[in-house]
Amino acid sequence: MNINKVKIAGFSNIDNVELNLKKINSLIALNNYGKSNVIKGLDFGIDFINNSPKTRDKMMSFKPYIPYNKHIDNRAFEFEVELNTEINNEKFEIIYSYAFDWIKNDKEKGQIIISELLKIKNVAKETKFKTYIKRDITKANFLPSETARCSKDIKVDRNELVINKLQNYDDLFYLQIVDVLNEIDIASVDTLQNPDDLFKKIRIGDKENQIVKNDYSLSMSDARNSAFFIYSLMQKDVQMYELYKDAVLTLLPSLMDFEPIEVDLKEQFSFNDEERKLPLDFPEKIYDIRIKENNNNQQTSITSLSSGSQKIFYVISIAIAAEINKVPLLTYEELENSIHPGLLQKLLIILDNLLEYTKIVLSSHSPYLIQYLNFENIKIGVPNEKGLACFRELKKTKFKKLLSLADDENISVGDLIFEKMIENIHLDESFFNEMCS
Repeated sequence: MNINKVKIAGFSNIDNVELNLKKINSLIALNNYGKSNVIKGLDFGIDFINNSPKTRDKMMSFKPYIPYNKHIDNRAFEFEVELNTEINNEKFEIIYSYAFDWIKNDKEKGQIIISELLKIKNVAKETKFKTYIKRDITKANFLPSETARCSKDIKVDRNELVINKLQNYDDLFYLQIVDVLNEIDIASVDTLQNPDDLFKKIRIGDKENQIVKNDYSLSMSDARNSAFFIYSLMQKDVQMYELYKDAVLTLLPSLMDFEPIEVDLKEQFSFNDEERKLPLDFPEKIYDIRIKENNNNQQTSITSLSSGSQKIFYVISIAIAAEINKVPLLTYEELENSIHPGLLQKLLIILDNLLEYTKIVLSSHSPYLIQYLNFENIKIGVPNEKGLACFRELKKTKFKKLLSLADDENISVGDLIFEKMIENIHLDESFFNEMCS
């Protein structure tokens, strides 16, 4: 699966944002301009597809995300994803969208899915998209067979999605595509301003840490337990572990070496009466990463490193977990936190080389990111008089002029754009109207 485009509307202070996804993408803006809301909107839009009707009821009434800006306070939430996938050696392009009304004072009107649309094109056989699901607030239809001339009605409740219900139709001729849409997943890494706890405890919610595990795992959920994941990587995928180790040592030249370890507490101590064979011996193991630094006289735990160094271990491990688990999209909020600008550039290059399947979306308020990425991979957050999140792409025809303007002022392009952002707080949009699409 390859996600090519995502659209989000009616979410927090977002009126309408469209992301055309390349390998590494970035949302650049000053603080409090909505870049984090775009990341949250991506998570929310995918979670809505994957959750139960009961949970969707709660999502459609979730206060932090309901638009209360007066210019969009009656806007429905809209989500659209364009992707391509290969099934049985055939390539398909897919457009799927849905919309719902947020909860209203009038209980009869809000908290209801109001539209849903699925279009599919077999790349080898068709030149145009064909509609497979069409729904509005009154009815829902789906295409029951390849030869059908008209769509068949399907009954869905106000909080149900047709795409979920069709998973029960075992003889549906496009069931595999339906399954692909129900399995869309993205992974997110937050700002990590204080990442000191990444290697000290299991970072898993919903009581997942109470599940007994007696084998190593490279799943995305286990990637949050960094030391365990890195140890599992060493045990299960030696080639990827070597790539991981090389990446970390390249970014942290003060390290001579490191190695993840496993300590079995039960091997360290046992009572005299614990000789019988057990049907299940509860594992009690601690994981750490042992570090040897150039100028230290002894090895230490990874927790003795700086927050920025620990973050590099974590950021790269999450990217590798996403690639291994074929997660199509990975988001990082403010990746530059705790990382030196020089290392940030190297980190982006390493991520670009490591990832083939997974794309990345970064949110940032750093001018350095602008000079480290291709201009076409960047969306600029432009202030506006309505107070809405507005992200615009730089025009390709203006790239040379941007470089020339920055050179004239003897500053980087990133610093130039951020200076114009600050000036634009006073709503002089002339620069961005000229430079952005």
